[in-house]
Amino acid sequence: MSPYLYIVPIFFLMIGTEYFLARSKGRDLYRFQDTVTSINAGLVSQFVNVMGGAFSVYMYSLMVAQFGLFTWSPSDIGVWIVALVLYDFCYYWVHRAGHEVNLFWASHVIHHSSEDFNLATALRQSATGFYFKWAFYLPLAILGIPTKVFVVIALIDLLYQYWVHTQLIGRMGFLERFLVTPSNHRVHHGQNDYCIDKNYGGIFSIWDQLFGTYADERSDEPVIYGVRKPLRSWDPVWGNIHHYFLIGRLVRTARTSRERLTHVFGPPRGVAHLEAVSEKPFVASDFSPFKTPYTSRMKIIGGLSTVLGTAMLMLLYVIDSKISLAQNLAYSVSMLVFFSFVGQLWMRPNMMGLRR
Repeated sequence: MSPYLYIVPIFFLMIGTEYFLARSKGRDLYRFQDTVTSINAGLVSQFVNVMGGAFSVYMYSLMVAQFGLFTWSPSDIGVWIVALVLYDFCYYWVHRAGHEVNLFWASHVIHHSSEDFNLATALRQSATGFYFKWAFYLPLAILGIPTKVFVVIALIDLLYQYWVHTQLIGRMGFLERFLVTPSNHRVHHGQNDYCIDKNYGGIFSIWDQLFGTYADERSDEPVIYGVRKPLRSWDPVWGNIHHYFLIGRLVRTARTSRERLTHVFGPPRGVAHLEAVSEKPFVASDFSPFKTPYTSRMKIIGGLSTVLGTAMLMLLYVIDSKISLAQNLAYSVSMLVFFSFVGQLWMRPNMMGLRR
């Protein structure tokens, strides 16, 4: 049974806690539409990754069996420490590739599409990254790190990254220099000039220090969250796939093979994701968060859709091992259609007669 059956309720509890703590401090960190979209994007990623995650684990197991050079005992604590450090090192490169290779950015952009920064933002995870991420962990497989250890360490690394998506915790002193913290992760989610392509670490910020991609949060320049080419949609499914369509259009209109390859494997900056920073500096005062009008009835439907989607995901966790691959696929696709419909509903206040 998936550990997320127990983890997801904790995520929601932490979101509720952050919301009320922020309100008690006079801060409004949550916008309803953005929050619902973030949570629904997280649900979408899980509906896909119930199978996508299995694919990644299968590929890793295959690599260990074919290329593993050493045998390690999961009972040895040293194995877990080595695996955690090596995993996070590989994660740094997975994450960096997700920002610096256009095809991989197409997968990762959903996580940065929110123009808010809170614990709900952390749930905006990719539903499509499983097709390439496993390849970056080949070093662990070659070392023979057992699949069981790999899976648990991957979960630990992912869970650590959840709590750093908050604005309620300030700088953490000397910890900033070797750990990923809310402060340096806020920089990672910023679209300010000094934030671009910075702070890729999962647990350790040491990798960013070593490879020149670290930046401290600046007290004199508040971070503006989001991306320079905004999503401008509340549809979590479209958020996962829109950049692939953009790449497709760029490839079709390219004049040479080199240009086509650049659109796919070149950096997103200057192609589709960002305007060249050197040519047009970011001006925070010019930024306006994306918003659309919505009715009270739409708000109720949005909330209920998230509750229903969460319940359906919990059910899938329970029955996943008891249903066929085809049934799993049909179940997940139907939920993706459902979430896409709800996202489109936000964009059309008059849809289905939902007027004030």
